[in-house]
Amino acid sequence: MKSKTASPTSDFSIFFLISALVILSAVPLDVMLPSYPAMAVHFRTEVSDIALSISIFAIGFSIAQLFVGPLSDRYGRKRLLIIGLVLALAGAAGCMFSSFFGVFLFFRIVQSIGCACFVLAQAIVQDRFKGKEGIRARIYVTTFGGVCIACSPLLGTFLEYLMGWTGSFIFFIAVALIALAQILLAFQETGKKRHGGAVFYVRSYASIFCSIPFTAYTLIGAFAFACHFAFITASPLIFIVQMKMDAYQYSWILLLYGGAYVAGGVIAGKIVSKFETGLQIWIGLAFMGSSGVLMGTLTFFYPGALLSVLIPMLFCTAGATIVRPAAGTEAMNLFGELAGTAASAGGTIRFVLGGVISGVVSALGSNTVENLCLTVILATVASSIIFFFLKKQTTLPSA
Repeated sequence: MKSKTASPTSDFSIFFLISALVILSAVPLDVMLPSYPAMAVHFRTEVSDIALSISIFAIGFSIAQLFVGPLSDRYGRKRLLIIGLVLALAGAAGCMFSSFFGVFLFFRIVQSIGCACFVLAQAIVQDRFKGKEGIRARIYVTTFGGVCIACSPLLGTFLEYLMGWTGSFIFFIAVALIALAQILLAFQETGKKRHGGAVFYVRSYASIFCSIPFTAYTLIGAFAFACHFAFITASPLIFIVQMKMDAYQYSWILLLYGGAYVAGGVIAGKIVSKFETGLQIWIGLAFMGSSGVLMGTLTFFYPGALLSVLIPMLFCTAGATIVRPAAGTEAMNLFGELAGTAASAGGTIRFVLGGVISGVVSALGSNTVENLCLTVILATVASSIIFFFLKKQTTLPSA
């Protein structure tokens, strides 16, 4: 007899929940960006102080997710998702009703700790889907996540117009309530609970981080993510400051950028059934490397032109959408019995590397396009070297 979780309806429920978690991941960071000035006025502080809340959120999220993964392996995904969503809801509501900036920061920390449970989307995919089905599921997560991020500024502008600076928090609460209802009513536990203690999970983290194949595949995916993250971070400087676009025009540029994720997802879906994982990674890296060379060439001949940046980044994004699911699947397959812990470890590596590289791109000076171009090329070269030596020295089963 087939289990209930094997039915098509349950598959739909899984993807519905994952989609909600992906949307919620984008709201606290990206959707609220257009509301910075209004929030600064409300809290009688500087815009730079509001931006500080993003850094505080990121720190809280990064630390908390290191605990969420192991706890989900111990107590199950469902319980941690419920606790995380309740905390995130409480934090978002507290932010929305805060009158003082210090109180707002406190509730942002609460929200960030709750949002750390969203890393379990990767663990659920690993629990539920194996082999090429796992890659296809991750292609969906990567594609949908990129579209959400690209659409965030336009959505944030629309929400602020309708509801003021609290609009992003109201939207977050609404989606979080839908996700919580889905978990309570339709989600069945996907992970196998393990009864190890604290020492067991410390050793698990040690084995994961010391695994050369896991670290290598995760770094390859992280470099691809870093190219995307660096572009998102630098895009206001490129399009608004240097190219003198207004916020509305900028939002539509990012919406077009989201289309590249859709295109990359379609391409990745086509090649996953025809090529093994290693070749998928090489194809994605070829897209990324070509985009860096193209950006450098177009910028040299047409400096300051919109298409000199946008067209290459569309190719880069398509390549990253091919690389990340394949590399992520290979990494997670190595520790399928500890999917929550592995998801947290991979998320930490990806988030830290993306933050560092995007920070370097923004801090290197006014030649933002050139810095971005160099980042894409170096990230592709680094990923290619890592993958070459990994395939040469290690024999691993493909997904």
